[in-house]
Amino acid sequence: MYVKQGMMTSNKTIAYPLFVALLLLCEESSGQSRTPLDTLKNIKLPSAQVIGIKTNNIRRVEINRQKLDQIQTQTLSASLSHISGVQNASFGPNSGSVMIRSLSGNRVKILSNGISMHDLSGMSPNLNVNLDMDNLSGIDIYKGSASVRYGGKAIGGAVDLKDNTVPQSLLSKKSSGRAIVEIGTNSGNRQALQIAGNLGKHWVWNIGGMNQSHKNLKIPANTKAPIAYDPTIDHLTETMAQVHVDRETIRNLSLYPYISQFVKDHMNDSDWGLSEADLYTFQQYSFIGGKQVPNPTNDQYIAGQDPATALYTQVVHGITDYVPVTRGIMPNSHAESRSVNIGSSFIKENYSVGIGYRALEGYYGVPGFAQAAKPKHSHDVVLPAPIYEPVNTRAWSHILSMESAIKPSISQITEIKFNYSMQFADDRELVGIYQVNKFNTRRHTTRSELLHQFSKDWTAISGLDFSFIRMDGVGEQKYLPNNLSRELGAFVLQKYEHNLFTVNFGYRHDWVARRVLSDNSYTPSRGMAGGKLTPRDFDLNQFSGDIRYHLLNIAYVQASYSHAERAPEVNELYAGNDHFAILVEENGDDRLSKETARSYELGTGLNLGGFHLAATYFSSNYDNYIYLGHTGISRSGGFLVKEWRASDTEIKGWELEASYNFKWKDKHSFELNTFADLVKNKNTADDKMRTWAEGDYMPNLPTSRYGVSTTMTLNSFYWNTTFDHYLKQRYLGKNINLEPAMPSYSLLAAQVGYSFKIREYVFTYYLSGHNLLNVEARPQNSLLKYLAPLPGRNISLGIKIQL
Repeated sequence: MYVKQGMMTSNKTIAYPLFVALLLLCEESSGQSRTPLDTLKNIKLPSAQVIGIKTNNIRRVEINRQKLDQIQTQTLSASLSHISGVQNASFGPNSGSVMIRSLSGNRVKILSNGISMHDLSGMSPNLNVNLDMDNLSGIDIYKGSASVRYGGKAIGGAVDLKDNTVPQSLLSKKSSGRAIVEIGTNSGNRQALQIAGNLGKHWVWNIGGMNQSHKNLKIPANTKAPIAYDPTIDHLTETMAQVHVDRETIRNLSLYPYISQFVKDHMNDSDWGLSEADLYTFQQYSFIGGKQVPNPTNDQYIAGQDPATALYTQVVHGITDYVPVTRGIMPNSHAESRSVNIGSSFIKENYSVGIGYRALEGYYGVPGFAQAAKPKHSHDVVLPAPIYEPVNTRAWSHILSMESAIKPSISQITEIKFNYSMQFADDRELVGIYQVNKFNTRRHTTRSELLHQFSKDWTAISGLDFSFIRMDGVGEQKYLPNNLSRELGAFVLQKYEHNLFTVNFGYRHDWVARRVLSDNSYTPSRGMAGGKLTPRDFDLNQFSGDIRYHLLNIAYVQASYSHAERAPEVNELYAGNDHFAILVEENGDDRLSKETARSYELGTGLNLGGFHLAATYFSSNYDNYIYLGHTGISRSGGFLVKEWRASDTEIKGWELEASYNFKWKDKHSFELNTFADLVKNKNTADDKMRTWAEGDYMPNLPTSRYGVSTTMTLNSFYWNTTFDHYLKQRYLGKNINLEPAMPSYSLLAAQVGYSFKIREYVFTYYLSGHNLLNVEARPQNSLLKYLAPLPGRNISLGIKIQL
């Protein structure tokens, strides 16, 4: 049964009264700050202190809050896309997956303070990662496999979000906070507030919230790619571009010397179903009643023509969109989101414990259209034209977190950590006003770590991860049955440093269970649809090692190897039915085996004065690489039929980085960063189906690119610019037919700001812009590249107040 949007319970107003309360608290905090500074020592649990973007080694990159303020965009993946090897797998302007070296979704794990967070983007890319970017102190990015540290879903990398909800340290003063108000020409408006304070000598609290929204976004040209209106467009690309092509197939009758006597005799016999197209033949005789009968000659036949002349000619009379579009506007690109967070911690020299709560809500559109109900075929009734309506996503999540740490007086154990997170989420897909899919998710996650110090040179981390996830679906056309997953992992990471050598090695074992629950409301599609929905159990082994040699403290070389395994996710095993958000009939396969990757990296770098140079080469060989493949079938309503398959794959590429930092006096600095990267995701299997459907390379592969960024600070002024150029793709896959290469493009972003202080407050006015060249940018790795480009030029004006 369809459920109207207006009938759904909404938390839309939860943020507004809270913002009033937060503003009042901010006033109270400002009054407190006028008292003498608290002389309490600033106590911090171990954490990385970084400036801007810092690369610890060839695998890990850290970004601090200051840099996030400069580069922050609409989504997490877009904000991280200026880092070598990291790209945005865009699914429209409001959602996207972090793509690391061509891998995303179920292969790149998203965490919050080291714990798995609610992230269904691997199952459906329209389900954006639910987070408040303004409530982060920084982000850690793991390029390449991080499966020993975080499990099989980090087989391609991980992103750890340093969330502030549970305070990590006491403040050096009584209270602190920040507020941001921003409005943009093509990004709507955003407000955010975060305040924190000390209570006595050991308690610290934090409270905050965010609200942002925008209407349909402006783009520099048409929302559809030019291929959508090209008469040579093939049938599958036509479906992905959401256009109707009025084709007429004309037979070249001058090539056929004869007319079939059999067809002439049976033309009006409905049992044979013959038409005029069957009349023409190359055969001189027909067999009628068991006798050979001469066929009459064709008066239109012209002898002596080139044998290569086509038998058929297609004439395109017109191409129309499913839904009319307006030039310069991206359809159904609206978005609104809001969040609140509150937390408190008790912190002493040798232990700490904290608790926090976050609530997030989002409602946003996907620039695509679908039919809420598929048309039914009828021979006797003339059916009305199909009605296509916009695809929207509505999501809520509630997260309760607990974090604790203790520094025991035990030899060889320096710290014990235990974190727990309980998450409840409601994710819905809407077509127009109708709910077509809804998934309620419950997730319980724990992580415990022991930090060891065996000697001056030898340190280690050991620990346990556990997560329980249950998904219950609602809707006649839901694409997943009710299911649950249990994942348990035990790991150890060792580090040994001696003189010029650093050695890291680790091992992990995971136990993973996938189950389909009793679900009478689920009816699979006509495809594979998860087979028999068989329960599956997987044992996974992960291990890694690397060695780094330092040369005269100015250069290094590093080599690493990892063996990683990943269990298929529930959608890869059990999916079936129409997945409206991605406009695909998705079919799982419960026979899929675990995915295995054997990877190595070689890197070198130089640090001399303010100069930094680095180069990395990486290669991974995957057994049973799981992908969503084409069948070549398209259902009515514009749905391609795809199924999850597994085949061998090789991923390799390189990354280059160079930077220069110069500081000539206090508050006077200049920074220049450049990078270039390339990745290939290549089919290495002897698999005729994959070669026919996807080709030699995986489709939607990110393109090679290079980028340059600069940052300068002069007393109270600062400015930064970022320029990225994306090349035209040379390594093209197939969507049955060869995928077209999107044109190359360049993106320019900049920000300029001025800061000044009034009493205890630091005010920063800033002006920032994205896509300043206003180019039509269609990333090759975007699943919606035929439907929507990146947003056009945006100029934002904002003010940030810090206490």
